[in-house]
Amino acid sequence: ADIFLAARERPRVRERDHVTGRVAEGESALQRVLVRASDPGGLISVFAGETPQPSDEDWAGPFPPARAGAVAAGGDTRTREETDRRNVLQLGGELIGSVERALSAASGGEFAADFRDARAELSARFPFLASLAACVEEVGGESRLARSVEVEDFVAGVCEALRLVVERASAREGGGGVRREVARELAALEGRRPRALARFRFTQQLERIAGLRWT
Repeated sequence: ADIFLAARERPRVRERDHVTGRVAEGESALQRVLVRASDPGGLISVFAGETPQPSDEDWAGPFPPARAGAVAAGGDTRTREETDRRNVLQLGGELIGSVERALSAASGGEFAADFRDARAELSARFPFLASLAACVEEVGGESRLARSVEVEDFVAGVCEALRLVVERASAREGGGGVRREVARELAALEGRRPRALARFRFTQQLERIAGLRWT
């Protein structure tokens, strides 16, 4: 989760579940964050004057060599690779959440079952899809993509699974409503995170997931 604090403003909170892809904001999200952080092993890191999602502001090239990156509270230094793995996991969660919201809005959806079936079907090509929870490692209180999973494979596997989910939901619905709603959600995500999506090569997959062009 990210908590944004500024003088004379109410705290702004964004909470992401990397397993389900759900994104929540507001007072209830803040309460959940504080409860988790007070449990054994919970951690709050404080950053002054830094963006919580540096990939949106910084690097333009695809997957540069690892080198020293952002400096966190307490003097800990993240390598570029570590920061990349944190950001690509966040983006994957946001992408999954966007498709889930779209299917729920368009048809009530059977996202969980369809996503599970799609991952099982693709697990021979992308073994990590058998358990997305196994893709996550916790280091220093941060979640990031496990080192056992290649970033390129994670992006390709998650996007292909979501494409299958949308294809099956659209076939059940028998119309273009599902695809249009997915396209709307993904276009909104692209508008929020353009540089990060491009950097990790999600962008070229978005229209393929939706099955519609919007640019």
